Amino acid sequence: MSAFVIVDIKVRNPAEYSRYIELITPSVAHYNGRYLVRGGKPQTLDGDWVSERIVIMEYPSREKAQAWLTDPALVDIHNMRRENSYQCDMLLCDGVN
Repeated sequence: MSAFVIVDIKVRNPAEYSRYIELITPSVAHYNGRYLVRGGKPQTLDGDWVSERIVIMEYPSREKAQAWLTDPALVDIHNMRRENSYQCDMLLCDGVN
């Protein structure tokens, strides 16, 4: 079953975040993931959720998504995302069969 990683991020340092994007992009493909949304100009339709940037990635399984996030070779790159954002929330959820 597909799994989705959903990221809500408020970028603090756009130049460094751009560098992060260059470095992280190949790793998503390495784990058989693909980007479905990357930025997306979020618009709140209902409720109080305010977002600047949404990223949605699809992976073939939860295990692949978790392996991407916990790969020791990617620790420094994931830290770049954290260090160059005011806020970064990440969710993992299952797709629909």
